[in-house]
Parts: sequence; C-alpha cells; structure tokens
Amino acid sequence: MKSSELILELSKNLQLSKTEITKRLDDTAEIIVSALEEGKTVSLGNLGVLEVKKRNERISVNPVSGKRLLIPPKLVVKFKASSTLKEKVKNSSHE
Repeated sequence: MKSSELILELSKNLQLSKTEITKRLDDTAEIIVSALEEGKTVSLGNLGVLEVKKRNERISVNPVSGKRLLIPPKLVVKFKASSTLKEKVKNSSHE
C-alpha cells in the first residue's frame, strides 16, 4: 500500500480531509523519530515495536577482489512484529 492509498483509506474511515490526515501522519512520524533519536522504544499497539539497536563492527570481504573491509559499528532501527500481527498475516488468504 502506498502512502497516498493509506491517506485515502484513513480519510474515508475517519471522515477527515486528506490534508488533515497527511498532517496527522507527519506529526505521528515526527514523534516516533524523535523518540527513537532519544533511544526510546516505540510500541505501536497490535503492530509491534520499533527500537534502536547498535550493530557491532564487522569484517566484510569483497567477493570480486577478495579485499577485507572493516565495517564500523552503527545504530539501526529494528521492527519486531507483534504476535497479533504475525497471526493475522499468517492466517490471511492472499496469493
């Protein structure tokens, strides 16, 4: 689903303008990003949890040249789906 499709669906369901929905989604994203920047975990109800994890440094090998590279540590955002979401997706009938 594209962002525009989500906005249209929310607009229909909540009977709000697309502009208002877009503003609310932007505000929501801003709040989530701010919390993640502060190192907080964000729980999204029956969807799951977003959190920042540290990825350790590691050694990678270029398969063409065989040259070894040291990849530095970095922070990444991880999403862990809730058991409710996993069950719904597992039991859905899409092809």
